[in-house]
Amino acid sequence: MKRPYLFAHRLLFANPLLANPLLANKAVALRALTILLTTLLISNCGWHLRGYGNAPQAINSIYISSKNADDDLVQELERALRAQDVAVKDNANEAEYGLIILDQRSKRRTATVSGSARISEQELSESVDFTVVASDGSTALALSTATVDRIFEYNEDNILATDDEASLLRSEMQRDLVRQILNRLQAVGRSTAPTSSDATAP
Repeated sequence: MKRPYLFAHRLLFANPLLANPLLANKAVALRALTILLTTLLISNCGWHLRGYGNAPQAINSIYISSKNADDDLVQELERALRAQDVAVKDNANEAEYGLIILDQRSKRRTATVSGSARISEQELSESVDFTVVASDGSTALALSTATVDRIFEYNEDNILATDDEASLLRSEMQRDLVRQILNRLQAVGRSTAPTSSDATAP
């Protein structure tokens, strides 16, 4: 049995009647609305739905360092960590580890051009470089990069709706970046745990 939302998607966006510019504009708006509703559903279902269920085992408290503390990614990270019972400290001296956001990059480029030389698809890219240091200044996690790419349909006849769709996609992409960062944090502390040879050494 076909999933209802897939059927609805094909009915709305694969219909040849949508070649009409007015209907095409409505289709873009409907796609943006679909992404918004999906985003709300994901948020209401909690972190576990997106794979945030596994908290970093060796981290009880952390400090997040970034050029912009009010950045959406930083706020998303703080919410995710707190949801997993990791204390996010305002002072680096009070935290076991420091998560340092070194660089963030957002890109938007043309992905596909139609036969009439019109842009039909664009690609969004979000990436972040980060590292983790322990309270003693040692490196707990080497320089890492999280990257997310998305391709979406571009409608030159309705730039506003297309930009709204891109904005919603970027919000979803940032949540994917947070998931990747949290997965990398799983490795923090493992290398410092005593091995069997260390335990038996005189």
